[in-house]
Amino acid sequence: MKKEWVEIMKTTGRIKLSWLDLLTHYLIVIFLLQPLLFLSFFWLKHFLTGEYTGERTFKEMFLVQIPFIILAVVFFFIQHKRLNFKQIQTSLSIDLIQILIKTTANELEWIPFINTKYYKVFKTYPKWYTGSWGEQITIIIDNDKVMINSICDPDKRASVVSVGRNRKNMRCLIEKIKNANL
Repeated sequence: MKKEWVEIMKTTGRIKLSWLDLLTHYLIVIFLLQPLLFLSFFWLKHFLTGEYTGERTFKEMFLVQIPFIILAVVFFFIQHKRLNFKQIQTSLSIDLIQILIKTTANELEWIPFINTKYYKVFKTYPKWYTGSWGEQITIIIDNDKVMINSICDPDKRASVVSVGRNRKNMRCLIEKIKNANL
């Protein structure tokens, strides 16, 4: 993680990932577009050489790809939205926020990966029967707000679902901060 990435994340309100992590995060989109890629290759070959020995026309094959293209677009927007931080305004002291983060991390078994005063990344290593490969929780404390995000861990196998664990990770910390604000 590069130091300037934290400032970029504060400004954009989105998680910054390396190219490899982005590839893992968007792998479902690439997977769904793979048949279209093969079709494009065969169409280009036919266009350049005039050779084609298939039974179906290119129009028929393209029409079969439409549901995959629609799903790829839908999953692109879903995965894109998952990179946004949830932000909560707070007047709590940094020390109290640190305590709330530590309490939540202990409760939900988050393992610290990066742990500075204003920037934290945790990972989870759930059991095989939970339906999740693991999550990456990112927290940025920025003056009067706390930014939190939880996504499927990009360092693990590509995953589209966390079986509600990402939502639970964020909701638990946000509720603790809101309750402490009262």
